[in-house]
Amino acid sequence: MANTQKVMTLADTAQLIAKVHANAAKGVRFEYDGTKGEYGNIASYFAAHKDGKVYGVKFPKYTYSNTPTGVKTRDNANLAIEISTNDKAGRDDYVPLNAFRVWDVNATVDDDGVPHVTAIDGIDTRFKRDGSNGDVYVMTCPGYYKLDSTSTHNEFLYSDTQYDGYAPLPGVLLPDGSKRPCLLFAKYAASLDSQQRPLSVSGKEIDREFGSQNRAIDYALKKGKGYAGRCAGDNFYIQLMLMLKYATKNSDVLGGCWQYTPQTAVTKAETGVKRVIIATSSAGNFDIGSTINIGTDKERNSAGNYSAARARTILSKTNLDANNTALNLDGDAITTTTACFVSSMPWKTGATDKLLGTDGRPSAAFAANHQPIRLQGIELFNGIYETDADLIVNAVKESDDKGRLDIYRVFDITKASKTSTANYTKIGEFPARTKAIDNSWRYAEDFTLSNGVLIPTGIGATSATGLCDGVYANPLASQGLRQVLRFGFLWNGAACGAFAVSLTGGLAYRWWSIGGRLSALGRTKA
Repeated sequence: MANTQKVMTLADTAQLIAKVHANAAKGVRFEYDGTKGEYGNIASYFAAHKDGKVYGVKFPKYTYSNTPTGVKTRDNANLAIEISTNDKAGRDDYVPLNAFRVWDVNATVDDDGVPHVTAIDGIDTRFKRDGSNGDVYVMTCPGYYKLDSTSTHNEFLYSDTQYDGYAPLPGVLLPDGSKRPCLLFAKYAASLDSQQRPLSVSGKEIDREFGSQNRAIDYALKKGKGYAGRCAGDNFYIQLMLMLKYATKNSDVLGGCWQYTPQTAVTKAETGVKRVIIATSSAGNFDIGSTINIGTDKERNSAGNYSAARARTILSKTNLDANNTALNLDGDAITTTTACFVSSMPWKTGATDKLLGTDGRPSAAFAANHQPIRLQGIELFNGIYETDADLIVNAVKESDDKGRLDIYRVFDITKASKTSTANYTKIGEFPARTKAIDNSWRYAEDFTLSNGVLIPTGIGATSATGLCDGVYANPLASQGLRQVLRFGFLWNGAACGAFAVSLTGGLAYRWWSIGGRLSALGRTKA
C-alpha cells in the first residue's frame, strides 16, 4: 500500500524556512512602493521594531519642591545624553532606541490626515531638504504615554507599546479612531511659497505672513485639508522629549535664541558688495550663522528695516582696521549707506542642519541664548514665536481685580474658526490674573494635563524653578479671543522656552516676531 503521508523533502524544508524568515522580516526594513511613489510599510516597520520598554521621568510637584530637575526611571534610568554642536557629536544613548529614533523625511499629508512618506534621508537619494522634493518632516514611531501622580510627584511614562492605562500621543489617532502609521513633525518653522502655502524646508526666512492663528488656518488649507499650523500634538511631543531625555523642565539646558538683540549703524557705504561694514566694537555682538536685516529704519516691523537687505546669513567676518569690520553675507550683492542700520533677526531655517547629533545647538563658542536648538531632530527656538492653530484663549474680566483665561481646543482642524469657539472644547484655564500682575510675564510653577495639552499652573516660580518659563497675559486690560503664541522671540529672555506662552494678541494679530509651523497632526480624534 502506498504511503500517502506527506514527506518533507529538503526542498520543502528550505521553502518553509524561507517563508518563515520572509514573514519575520516583513517590516524589518523600509520598503519603497514605486507604483505609489511612497514607502508602503511604515506601520509594519515600527511594529517589527517595538521593544516594549518603558521610559520614565519623575518630577516633584512645586508644592513639594520647586526644583525643575527630575529623576529618570524605569528603562530611562541609566540613559545619558550630551548636546551636540556643528563640531562635536555628544553622547546620545537614545539614538538607536525605537521609541526615540527619528528620521528626516519628505512627506505629504492627504485630506484625511494620513501621512505619506516619499523619501527618507540616508536610505534613498530622493530625499531633499531644500524643498525640491517637498516638505521636510521628522518621522518617529507612534508612542504612548501615561502620567502617574501622587501628592508629591508627577511621573511621565513613555513607550512604543500601548500598555493598559497608556494613551496614544496627541496626534496618533485620526478622527475615525484609526492610527497614523507614524508621527511626522515639521523639521523647520514655516516659510511660504509664491502662492502663500506654508513650507517646511531649509535655508528660508521664517515668514511673518504665516504668523497668526487666522493665517495658520487659511494658509495651511491652501495645501489641503490634512495640513494645519502647529498643533497640540507638536507641542506635547517637544515638551515630553525634553523632560524624558534631559530630566528637566528647563529648556535652557539646550539653549534658544531669546537674548539676541543687537542693532548697529553702518560705518562705511558700499555698492555692489556681499558684505556690510560696521564698527569693530560692535562686530562681536553678531554671531556667524545668524540672520540680519539692513535698512534705514531700526523698527524691525517696518519695510525700511530691510530696505538694503533682508534675512541675510552672516557667513564670516573680516577685520578691516581698528575701527571697521565687515560682516560677509550670503545672497546677492547689495548697496549700503551710512544711513542704514544692521538688525539681528530670527535665524533662518536650517540653522541647525550641520549638527553632528540629534539634539544640540550650532556652536559652543557663542552664547546658548543666541542660538536656535534641535530636539529629536526638530529645529526650534529660532528667535520667533510660533502660533498654535488648534487652541484659542478667551480672556475674560470677571471683576476689577480678577481676569481669567479660558482655553479651547479644536481636535479636527477642518472645524477650526477664526472668530468663535463654537466647535471647540474648553479644556482648562491658564493662571488667573489680578490687577497687580496683569500685562506681565509670570513664571509658571507646575502643569496640569488636559486633552493632550500641558497647561501651566501658578505664577510664583522663577526662571530657575518650576517650569522655568513664563506666561504673558492681560485679561484685565483687554478681553476677547486670543491666540496662543509659543516659545518666545529675540529679546523675551529667560521667560522663553518649551512651556512659555504669550496670550495678548487677537486671532488675526501679526508682527515681525510671530511665525508659524506646519503640522501633520491637525486632524485628530478627540
